[in-house]
Formats: sequence, structure tokens, C-alpha cells
Amino acid sequence: MNLKAITSYFLLSCSWISPLYGREDTEFLSLDEILEPPPPAEILASPSPDESIAPPPPAESAESSPPAESAASSPVLYYADNQTYDRELGILILKGHVEFNHQGSVLEADYVTYNENADIVTASGNVRLRQPDGEINFADYLELTGNMKEGIVLQLRTLLEDDSKIAALEGRKFEDRQELDQAVYTPCELCGDKLPTWQINGRRAIKDDVNKDIIFTDAEFRFLDVPLMYIPFATQPLERRSGFIPYAPDYTTDFGAIFKVPYYFALSEDKDVTLTPVFFTENNPMLMGEYRQAFGSGRFDVEGSITNYKKSDKDKKEEKAAKAARKAGTHVDFHLPETRGHIYGTYKQNLDDIWRLKLAGGYVSDKTYFRKYKFSGWQSESALTSKGILEGFLNQRDYAATKVYYFQGLRVGVDHQKRIAQPLPIMEYSAYSRTDPLGGRFKFDGNLLNLYRQKGLNMQRGIGEVGWQRPWNTPLGQVYTVFASIRGDLYKTEHSHVLETTEREKRLREDKSILRKDIERKGGARFFPQTGFDWRWPFINSYCQQSVVVSPVGQIVAAPVHAIKSENHRFPNEDSQDPEFNDANLFSPDRFPGYDRIDRGSRAVYGGEVLATGDLFGDIELFLGQSYSLSDPEHNRKLQGLKRRTSDYVGRFKALPFSWLSFYYRFRIDHRSFNSRIGETGGSIGPAIANLKGTYLYISRHAGTPENRNFSQANLTFTSQFTKHWSLTATLTKNFQKLTRAEKEQKIKNHHGILSEGIGLNYLDDCFGAGLSITKQNYKSADLRPATVYALSFWLKNIGNFGTSVNPGQGILGDKDLSTGKDKKN
Repeated sequence: MNLKAITSYFLLSCSWISPLYGREDTEFLSLDEILEPPPPAEILASPSPDESIAPPPPAESAESSPPAESAASSPVLYYADNQTYDRELGILILKGHVEFNHQGSVLEADYVTYNENADIVTASGNVRLRQPDGEINFADYLELTGNMKEGIVLQLRTLLEDDSKIAALEGRKFEDRQELDQAVYTPCELCGDKLPTWQINGRRAIKDDVNKDIIFTDAEFRFLDVPLMYIPFATQPLERRSGFIPYAPDYTTDFGAIFKVPYYFALSEDKDVTLTPVFFTENNPMLMGEYRQAFGSGRFDVEGSITNYKKSDKDKKEEKAAKAARKAGTHVDFHLPETRGHIYGTYKQNLDDIWRLKLAGGYVSDKTYFRKYKFSGWQSESALTSKGILEGFLNQRDYAATKVYYFQGLRVGVDHQKRIAQPLPIMEYSAYSRTDPLGGRFKFDGNLLNLYRQKGLNMQRGIGEVGWQRPWNTPLGQVYTVFASIRGDLYKTEHSHVLETTEREKRLREDKSILRKDIERKGGARFFPQTGFDWRWPFINSYCQQSVVVSPVGQIVAAPVHAIKSENHRFPNEDSQDPEFNDANLFSPDRFPGYDRIDRGSRAVYGGEVLATGDLFGDIELFLGQSYSLSDPEHNRKLQGLKRRTSDYVGRFKALPFSWLSFYYRFRIDHRSFNSRIGETGGSIGPAIANLKGTYLYISRHAGTPENRNFSQANLTFTSQFTKHWSLTATLTKNFQKLTRAEKEQKIKNHHGILSEGIGLNYLDDCFGAGLSITKQNYKSADLRPATVYALSFWLKNIGNFGTSVNPGQGILGDKDLSTGKDKKN
């Protein structure tokens, strides 16, 4: 029986298992008793000097071979401070920092004797035997054959490759195994008199060096030196190998009790497979699989799952209603295939010192599969992204890449797969020149894009931009940077099918930047020059162990109000849909993400920055800035804080006065009313024993929100590391958005008030971890329902993780429906 399986069974049952046999006359020694000092003095006594023994060599170390070859007829090298050889008895005596080397095994001790006639090596005093495989044995006394492969060892302590420890009162060493009496195994760190968190004591243990196992018989599992479980027979692998992986049962509302039976196949040192059949009490089984392979310059991983989904009565009812609605001309996004599953793989390869290839991609059967089956890492994803990237770092300045993407939408009621844009491909090139005679540098950026949709607007776009910039400092300490650029865009648009009137109108409503007369256009070009300069004048001063840098900053950007364009003057906006005006991009020549929107017109940008560091006030950062448009602002920038010539104020404030106190505030404020448009604040207060962290986000409806009303939400996390290993965590997420009159009348509280709250107690040391948490979710999202979940988890080093969660509203076996409190019916 595998040790991991035994431990898993114990943790799940939490029962005391009585000894089955051999308990009356068996007494286990504690680890401290086994590690007690050395055997009797007579065993370790050095031979008495004899007149016939030759005088020792000089005090510096001696290096030699033994007087005669051992039975194995292999040369032995040794080092010692002193050596004595008794020719009559054929005994070599080595003293002081002895190192005895034979066929990769190295024996170190204070005192070593070698009996030439019996071919026996004995060692005592700080004995250490290093094996060729990296294992290190410590002992008080050992007696081995000349090839150091067989013998007896007293007070054995072994350090394994994975930093685990084995101790035994006595051991017998053979060429292929070690037999240990009163053995103790633990992966925990040993420090002084402190007991390990957990250990396994065995009356007898065999360390199989061929099969790489530790086999315990008549053993017990001890936690804090308290016996918790009797183990008549168990094995602990010492290497990666095939076998079952224990897994704790789980419970969910939709599937009832869940039982996983993963089996691990170690195919070779560089590849493995894990197959996991999953059984549900309330649905059909599932098969999950994972394949991993590592090679010299890359790695390949693929995972997948498949199941024949059994639809509940509720599923069938909603599916029937959706089908009827579609027949009536109303689109309802509800689809549950009978065969559900997914596949996803990644591949990374360094082709050479310059080029590397990265591939990732897959497919999922439906939009709610990941959330329904609670696949960790996928539940919060809005799309399954497949991509292929070939990129080259040509030198320290030049970069080239070709990329392809495919997005599978996972948002119910939002994503229409045939209308999702797929970049097939994107080609990028970026290069910097060396410093020219004027002290500046040229930069070139190129971008080619083919954007494809099954239904809707398709586009091909090519962009090239050449820029130059040159910084310099004046004698007064002012820093100037002059820059200039010219950009050219070519594009072609077309529709993948003939648009009907209703679809055309919907497309126009979704993207206001495409006018009715432009939707039929097939291509165009534009050119956009831009120039300007940055200026800053930093002043520094120090007082009271505090350094302060005050720096006024400014920028002038000169550019035409409109790009130089062909007849078709509207450029489709695909990658600049969500611009944000803030302190991070205030001084950027192009403040919009992507390429499709150009930051047109001339403007002046100004602001100031204060940086302070030292022991008096700690670290402080303050920034405030604003821009002034020298051209008429665009009407569609209202929500971005740029609707007037004078923009909103943007800034940030950060402070770290003490190691236990930090604070930050980022903001955008209307320059006339000084009302907050966007504000984000957060911080941390308190030492590790009582620390409170929090964030608060506010977005005014004037800054643009999905429902055209103010949004505000806070997150609080309290942690207390009240001992070295114990910690307490509490979390709270609250939405302060006010309910509308309709929501109040319909008593809808979804995404309002306290969204989630939880508390957890955790213990973690070097070899053991445990956690207990209670989490309450108060909101509903798609197939997620309000619930209170109790979770318990354990971790044992070198054995594995064990955990389970229970929702009391599901019933003991997960057989209750949370919405009704009654038994579920399929």
C-alpha cells in the first residue's frame, strides 16, 4: 500500500486505528532517542600503539593507496593527518580528518582502520559516507567491507537527495539495500531539540536502492510525536514513478459527491501522462488527461477532458424555451451539448539564440463548461485564446515577430462567435539605430494586420512609423528631449457577407466611428506627422536625512488636427476601443492604445512631480498634471476627460513613511467642478501580526460606465501572522452602487452590497500545512449561486495535498437544490 494513499485515508477518516499485531513487546524510540550520543566507548576505542608500528608521517596530510588491494581489486585513495601501518597484523590506522575514497563512495571520519586480511573498514567519530547518487549517511560507528558496499552501521542518520531524513538505531548495509532497525523517516527540518512536525516510525524498514523505495513494517504515523495511525505495511517512493495519486472527494450542488481516481504514468525522465477518471453521484462520469514533455530547448503540455453530460429537467426546460424563442426570431444564447469537454495545449521552443516559437491553443464545447465543472484557472476567463508566436530578438535593439490569434468567446449572451475578430496574422518589426552624429536615435516600427470575421467587417492594415529623438542637458540642469515622427497607414475593409438592413443598423449603433456612408468603402490611406519636445528641470535638496527632488515638467506636441487622408476619411476602430486618460499616459505622444485611433492635434502638457526619500518621512511621491489642447477637442472624447481644451486634472500620491504603513491615491478630477471622475485609493497599515490592506475604486457615470451610473467598490483584507507558523485571514468585498427604483421594486440585489466575505485560519511550516476557511458568496452570476462554503485542506511534504469543501445548503451528500432547499431531481 502506498504511503500517500494511507495518509490520505487517515486524513479523510480522521479515526484512530488500533495496532493489529506485535504491540505488547514493541517499543518505538523517538527521534531524539535515536539521535542520542554514541555507542559505548569500547566500540570506539582506538588500538593501542605498538612498538612494531612504524612512526607516523609528518603532520600535514598524507595521500596514498592502501598497502594492498582490497578484495574488489580496485584502487583506494585516502587522506589523513596521520597514518600508522601494522605490518604483522596488516592493519592501516588513519587519524584526523580522514577521507577514504573508493569507486565514487567517500568515507569521512576522525578515526578509520582498514584490516587488509579481513578486507574490513571501520570508522568512528563524525562519520560521513557520501554515496555516488548524492545520498549522505551520518553515523557514530560503521564497519564495512573494503568496497564500502556492505556492513553494519550504528546510530545511522541519512540525508536523501530531496532533503528528507532517515534515522535508525542500527542498520545493515548490503549492496542493493539497507535494513534498518527502529527507523524514523521525516522530510521536516531538524533544529536542535525541536521535534519534527510529523514522522513515520517503523520497527523495521528496508531502503531498497534498486527500486528506490522505503518499505516500513510495523510502523506508525506520528504528529508532534503523538501516534495517530498504525501502519502495518507501507512504502514511500524515493523517486518519480507511475502509480495512483490519492485525491480527496468533493461536493457540489450540480454534481453531488465527486470522486477522482488519478493515475500517473512516468513514461521517462522527460515525459509523463496523468489520466483521471471522475465519478459523480448526480451525473455521468468524466475522463480528464494531461501530457507533459520537457526537452533541451523547450516544453510541450496538453490537457483535456470529455464527458457525456446528463441534462437535468431544468436544463431541458430552459433549452426548450430557448429553441422556441429562436423560432420566434429572438436570439437566446443557451446551448448544452450532450458531449462536453475541452482540450488545450502549449508548446515553447527556443529555435536558436535569436528565434523562439510559442504555441498555445484549444477548444471548449460550450461557454459555461469551465464554470460548470469548476476548472481552476479557467472559471474567470472571458475567452479561450489560441495563439502562435514566432519572435526574434535580432540584437539588443531590433525585434521581429509574427503572431496569429483565435478567440473563442465564453461570455453568455454577449459573444457571438462568428462576429468575433480574429487577427490572422499580425506581423511586427521594431528597430533602433545607433547614435547619430547629432546625438539622437532613429526608430522604426512596422505593423501588418489581417483581421477576419465570419460575419461583419474584415480589414487588412499596414502601418509604418519612423521616429527620431535626441535628449540633452543644459548647464543649468534642465533636461530636454526633442522628438519627431511620421506615420503612414494603408488599409482595406470589406464585409464577409451582404449585410441586411437590421444588421447594418446594429453595426452602426455599436461603432459610432463608422458613418453610414463609409460602411461600403473598400480602402484608404492616411499619413500623420508629429513633433514636439519634453522639458523637465529637477531640483534636489537634502535636510534632516531626507532627500527631496522637485521637478516641473512640460511638453509641447505639434500635429495636424486631421491626418492626411485619401478620399475615404474614416478608419475602422478595432484596437482602440477603450482609451483611458490618466497620469501614466499624460506625457505620451500617443495617449490611445492600439493603432486605429490617432491622438491628433497640438497640445501643451504641464505638471509637477515631487519625490522624497529618507528616514524623516520615508518615501513620498506626488504628481499632478494637465493638458491644454491647442486645437478644437474631438466631440467623442467627452468620457475621457478631454472634452474641452483644458483637460481634467490627473495625478497620483504615494507614501511609504514606515515599513508597516503605505498609501496611494490615483485620480482624475474635473478641472471646473473639481468633482472626482475616477479615483482609486488603497494602502496597508500594521505589522505582520495585524495588517489591514484595502482598495477602493470609484468611477463616475460621467467617465463612462456600462449602466450609465456611478460605480464604487471596496476590497478589504485583514491578515494576522500571530506566530511564526499560524496566520489568520479575513476578506470582504462590497459594492456601494445604489439600487435603481426598478431594482428596489423587483427586490433585485445582484451585485449590490456585500458581494463576498470570508475568514480563514492557516498553519504552515517547512513540511506541513493546514487551512480552514469559510467563504460566503452573496451574488449570482450565470450559473453561480449564492452559497456559503466550508473548506478544509492539508499539505504533507513529499506526500501531497488533501482537501475538501462542503456547502451546508447542499445537504450532506450535495443532494439539495440551493434555490428550493429540496432534493434535486434530474
